[in-house]
Amino acid sequence: MTQSAAENEDDLLTLMFMLCGGMATGMFSFGVLFSPVRDWMVQYHLLAEGTEVVIPFIDGIGFGWPQIVVAAGLIVALVATVVGLRRRARERV
Repeated sequence: MTQSAAENEDDLLTLMFMLCGGMATGMFSFGVLFSPVRDWMVQYHLLAEGTEVVIPFIDGIGFGWPQIVVAAGLIVALVATVVGLRRRARERV
């Protein structure tokens, strides 16, 4: 049995998102657990500190509203990209 080009592209796209999601989850966990990386993330506003924290992770550090808005924007962009790629794949068949 052979796969069509659209099915093959869907499989590769799914694999890519699984790999990227797994790596991002691991890197974020690494950053939250180790103090030097955590300090760097606070310094460059990847994490919020103190009273700005809305979603706490560890030791009073977590996501504030700016980080939540950026994360939501990235999720919206990711969903839009997936929808666009699926439409283009469907049009090719």
